Amino acid sequence: MRCLWLTRKYPRPVNSGELIYSDGMIGSFAATDVSLTVIAHDNEESPVGDGSENSRFTDDQGVNWRLGTPRLGGRLKSLATGLPSDSYRLKNGGPSDALSQALTEEKWDAVVIDHAAMGWALEKLVSGRNGSRLPKLVYLSHNHEAKIRREIAKHSTEESLPKQLALKWDAEKYAKQEEALCEKVDLVTAITDSEVDAYRDKFSRQRYLTLTPGYAGKRFPDHEISDQTPRRVVMSGSFEWIAKRLNLESFLTSAAQSFADAGVELQIVGKTEESFRESISARFPTVDFVGRVPEMSPYLLDARMGLIVETLGGGFKLKALDYLYHRLPLAGLTHAVDGLPHESPEEILLMRTMPSLVREILAAVDDVPRLNRMSEASYRKCETTFEWKDRGRQLYEAIRDL
Repeated sequence: MRCLWLTRKYPRPVNSGELIYSDGMIGSFAATDVSLTVIAHDNEESPVGDGSENSRFTDDQGVNWRLGTPRLGGRLKSLATGLPSDSYRLKNGGPSDALSQALTEEKWDAVVIDHAAMGWALEKLVSGRNGSRLPKLVYLSHNHEAKIRREIAKHSTEESLPKQLALKWDAEKYAKQEEALCEKVDLVTAITDSEVDAYRDKFSRQRYLTLTPGYAGKRFPDHEISDQTPRRVVMSGSFEWIAKRLNLESFLTSAAQSFADAGVELQIVGKTEESFRESISARFPTVDFVGRVPEMSPYLLDARMGLIVETLGGGFKLKALDYLYHRLPLAGLTHAVDGLPHESPEEILLMRTMPSLVREILAAVDDVPRLNRMSEASYRKCETTFEWKDRGRQLYEAIRDL
């Protein structure tokens, strides 16, 4: 099978959820019986191309990368187009021309559109089929973008009025683009069953496949919490996207003082702009906002619980797997852990509201035997559940059977 894959950028180093998912899917799919070519922008942080709009790179798996510029252009001009701002930036700088060339000069059995932001390519792909059933088109979704973008716009009340209007306009463009993808492709994948259900509500005749993430990180099956483990709870992640920042600020507003009053340290670890880290640290001085670190394991192994507390957005939270495979007990809001197989309070601490979650965390944080029972049960339940090789094989078989 000759497959063309369109993704946002070269996903290595993998330092955000979207890059982890794209990298895992590309790598596991490449390990099946396919010849794979990927069109993307180069990675600004660690470029592998020559910096031009048309550089080539072949990785260790034999995947052929056709890379645009490492840096993306601005968003402002997107306001005058029908494209979401992300799509406008991703289309320009090489990928659009690379796609045209690939469709003109080569034959493909399938094309994977990895992320709704790559929907700028849909019209070109559909017209390029000229009435044929090839190539098969697949939309690999990361989130139900229409829902999430509208939620973000609705809750961005502290932004300036022009920014609020721009977010609302961008959300509607994202929704329109995602709906076009769901209508015209041959297969839609989603990261959780509930997101498949959300797509199916509007596009009942579409084919769907759930592809939860895999896990390729370090595993600590024998790790245990002790009385010497700091009375600390940790939240890891990337805090660059506006939704992530809104979630973090909402949580800290509700919880930071309660943790401080109880003498429990709250630590935030993950990639963000330094200006945002400094701003949050000033607003919540009792919170230890570490920022970006080269290795997450030391922080996860030196805490008593890991937090999943997002109130905005859906999808699978990949940091949950970091917690689980580090034997770190997980505490979260019920709706924020979609896609995990854990339900029992013996495995995971879940509450429906933030006040009740904070209260239960503070009640559990000193119960070391309970914490270790939770981490043991949750680890064993997912020990072989989240394997990337299974996801690549599932996608390959689904495309083969179209």
